[in-house]
Amino acid sequence: MSNFTFLTKEQCSGVNALDIFKKRGTEAAITDFSVLLGGDGININNPLEDRKGCYWTKSDDEDGNVLLVDRSGYIDWDLVAEHSKGARLALPFSKEGLIPTNGERGRRKGDGILEVEYGYYPQKAVSKDMQERLERLNRRGSILKTKNSYTIDFAIPSELKTYQEYEFNGKRYVRVEAKFSYNDVENTLSNGEKYKDGDIVWVEVQPVKWLVDEKAHIMITEKIIFAGVRFHAQSYYNASDFDKTDIKTFIDKYFSKDLEQLISKEELGKISEEAPNPRKSRLQKLNPDKTKPENRAKMTDTEIIQNWIEAGESVLLRGPSGIGKTERIKTLYPDLIYLKLTNNMFPEKIVGSVNLQTGQSIPPDFAKTAIMEGATEEEKKLIEENIQNIYDIADEVYERSKDSSKKVVIMLDELLNVKPAVQGLVYTLVLNRIVEIGKGLKLPENVVVVATGNQKKYSSIAEDLVAPLEKRFDHILDMEPKVGEWITEYAIPQKIHPAVIGYILSKYNNSGKSEDIEDIGYFYEEPEVGEEHLDVNGCNGRTNDPRSWTSVSNTLYNFERNLEAGKYVGKDVEDIIKRSIESKLRMEWASEFFDFYNLPTLTPEEVVKGMGEGYTQADLPKNISERFSYMTALITANEGQVEACREFIRKYCDPEYLSIYDIYWAGNDERKMEKISELQDMSISLHTSEEAERYAEDGAKVYTDIGKMYSEHLKDSKENKQEENERS
Repeated sequence: MSNFTFLTKEQCSGVNALDIFKKRGTEAAITDFSVLLGGDGININNPLEDRKGCYWTKSDDEDGNVLLVDRSGYIDWDLVAEHSKGARLALPFSKEGLIPTNGERGRRKGDGILEVEYGYYPQKAVSKDMQERLERLNRRGSILKTKNSYTIDFAIPSELKTYQEYEFNGKRYVRVEAKFSYNDVENTLSNGEKYKDGDIVWVEVQPVKWLVDEKAHIMITEKIIFAGVRFHAQSYYNASDFDKTDIKTFIDKYFSKDLEQLISKEELGKISEEAPNPRKSRLQKLNPDKTKPENRAKMTDTEIIQNWIEAGESVLLRGPSGIGKTERIKTLYPDLIYLKLTNNMFPEKIVGSVNLQTGQSIPPDFAKTAIMEGATEEEKKLIEENIQNIYDIADEVYERSKDSSKKVVIMLDELLNVKPAVQGLVYTLVLNRIVEIGKGLKLPENVVVVATGNQKKYSSIAEDLVAPLEKRFDHILDMEPKVGEWITEYAIPQKIHPAVIGYILSKYNNSGKSEDIEDIGYFYEEPEVGEEHLDVNGCNGRTNDPRSWTSVSNTLYNFERNLEAGKYVGKDVEDIIKRSIESKLRMEWASEFFDFYNLPTLTPEEVVKGMGEGYTQADLPKNISERFSYMTALITANEGQVEACREFIRKYCDPEYLSIYDIYWAGNDERKMEKISELQDMSISLHTSEEAERYAEDGAKVYTDIGKMYSEHLKDSKENKQEENERS
C-alpha cells in the first residue's frame, strides 16, 4: 500500500485547516488531463488557471456519502459511486523534514509556502499546431514510443484504459480520447481549443507540483491531478473504510507507479530546509553560476567553437557543404588568415621556399602575415627591407604574444579534399605552430589553426585525414545542419530575405522545432536523398541546403528591386520569380516556397486603417504559415506605422514573432532601434502579466534566443556609439 492519500474535512476547513489552505485557500485548478477523463470542469472559454474543479476528501457526512471540496472551496458532499470528481493527492513525509522530490530543491514563494516537483503525469493539452504535428507523426508511425504508460479506470462502466507514452524533441506526451461526463457538451482546455466527447487530444507529461505544509509534514498536489475514477462501488461509505475503497486501490495499484516511473534512482532526491546541504560535485564547486540547472542553455556549435579557439586549441570542422563551416569562423574572426588547400597548389604556399640564387629562405605569405600582425612599425620595416630579419623578429613577436588576448586564426579550408601528400605539409603547423623553412619559423603564441572539410559521405572527392595529423588537432567537431542556429547566427544578422526566414521558421515550428534530418528536409537534405529526385529531364534534383537558401534570398532581393524599378513591365512576373526559385531549390519545395512568398497579406497602411475601423475575419492570418507571412510583409512600415504593425503581430500572430520583426525593421538604424526599445517597454507595461513575463524572460525584452540576440545587438550599438563619441 502506497502512502498517497486524500485529506480529511478537518485538514481542509476550520480552525485545524492546513497552513497552506489558510494562506492560499482550498480551491484547486483542474488539469486538462483530468477534464478529458471526465472531471467536472467549467464549460466556458477560460484558461486552465481560471477553471476550478471539485476534489474528494476521505471524510464522510455520517449519512454514507463522501465529503468533497467544491469549486468555490467549500465543503460539500456527493454519492459514493460518483466518478466525475477529481483527485487532489496528499503525501505525508517524515517528521525529520525529508521531502520527496525529482532531485531538485524546491522554491519558496512570497507567502512562505514551499513548492516542490515530485513525479511526472499527463497534465496540459498541447497547442493546436503541435496537436496536428504529433497526430501526423503518429499516422506515419514515426513518433517514438517510450517504455512508460499511464492507466486510468473509467468507473461507469468499469473500464481500465492504458495510455502509451510517446517522446518527441525531448518532451513526453500521451494521446487521449476525451471521455467527458456529459457527451453533448464541449469543453475548452487550456490551449484555447474546444473538444467534445470522443475527440483525440495530445497531452504533455509534466512534473507534478506539490505544496508543502512543513508544520503538518504533508504535501498536496497543487492541481487536481486525475478524475474519472469511481470513489467506491458500494452505496454506503464510512471514513474508516478509505483504505478499502476503489479509488484508494486504484491509487496504490496504478497511480503511484505511473507517477514515479520516470524518476530514476539517480534523480530521486529528498530535500530538507533544516538538513545540511548535500555534497557538491566538482563542477558544482568550481562553477560560480547561480542560474538554475534547468534554465541553463547548451552552447551552440558556434559558441563552443569560439570557446575552443579562445583557449588556443586547434579545431577541425567536418560536415556537409553549405552549412556554414567556413562562414561562421569568418564571422567570428573577420581578420583571419585564409588559406584554401588544393591538390595542385605549390608546396611553397604552405611550407615556404628557397631562393636558388641567394640561398635565402622565403616564408609562406600566411606566416609572414601572422608575424606582421604582432610586429611593431619598426619591425615591419626591417622585414620589408630583408625577409631574413623575420626569423629574429618572430622570436620577439612570439614572446609578446604570450600576453595577448587577441587570437590570430589561420584557416586551412578544404583540408579533407586534398591528397595525403598535401595534408602532410601542414602537420608541423598544426602540431607546433611552426613553419619548416630554413631554421624553422615560430608563429606567435596567440595563433590558432582551424581547418574545415567534408566527410566522405558528403563528398565524392573527400579523403581520409592522415592518422598522425588527425591526432594533432585538439578538437574535431562533426557538424550537422541546424535550423535554429542558422536563423539566429547567420540569417538574421546577414539580413537574409524575410520571406526566406519566415518560411523556414513556419516549417521549423510545424516540425516541433526539430533539428532531426528527417524533419528538416525543407531546409537541408542529405546529398543522396536529393539525387533520388530526378527532374523532368532526368537530371539529379537540386539538394536544399543553407547555401541554397542564401542564394534564394539574393534572388528575391534582386527581383524586387527590378520589379519596383519597372524593369518587368508587360512581363509575367509570377513566371519570372517561379523559374528563378526552381533553378535553386528542388521542385516541390520551390513550389511551396513560392506559394508562401506570394500569400495575400495586409500592407502597413491597411493595418493602420484596420486598427481604427476593425478587421474582418478575412483580413486575419488563418494558420502558422500566414502568421509568419504577415510578419514579414509588415517590415516595410514607416516610423508612424510600426507601432500599429507590432500590435497587429502581437495580437493576431504571436508575440514571439516581434523579436524577428524588431531586428528587421530597425536594422542598424540607431533611431529605429531606440523606437523599438520604447515600444518594447510599452508592451511590457500595457499587456497582461503572462505576456509580459513571456516577453521579458531571461532578462531580455523578448523571450526567444532571437530576441536575446537583438537585445545584445542594441546594447552593442549603443556602446559603439559611446566609444566613437569618446574618441572624437
